[in-house]
Amino acid sequence: MGWAGAGLALTAFGAAFVAVRLLGGGLPDRFGGAGVAAASLAVEAAGLVLLAVAPSALAALVGAGLTGAGCSLVFPALGLEALRRTSPAFRATALGAYAAFQDVAYGLTGPVTGIVAGLYGYRSVFWIGAAAALGGMLTALSLARPKSAGE
Repeated sequence: MGWAGAGLALTAFGAAFVAVRLLGGGLPDRFGGAGVAAASLAVEAAGLVLLAVAPSALAALVGAGLTGAGCSLVFPALGLEALRRTSPAFRATALGAYAAFQDVAYGLTGPVTGIVAGLYGYRSVFWIGAAAALGGMLTALSLARPKSAGE
């Protein structure tokens, strides 16, 4: 949009990310990984939508902060779920595979969203991110639901 202060948006993202990780790092242990991941992804999606529609630099700054806050606990919360669903003998392997998949996702996301931004503009990247966060939220909610007798 040509707004000044893009560095401030990155600062807002990073500061919110670190603050939530420091202050809320124990939330997955207290409330369960799936529920915390779902709530975090909802906050992240809200921040991304705000970034996509931001009418001003201030709104974009708030969106970046919300995105960072939401993003902060997703990895540890879902990691807890991965470990909880794995037998103790294979937890290190499961955690390694979980981390590797995130690395692959980071490696693919940059080039793919760069192409999308080139074709459709930067706002499209935020919409795609918000849709992905909402999809992740639905997945996390399905993990949080109690299993029925036949599952």
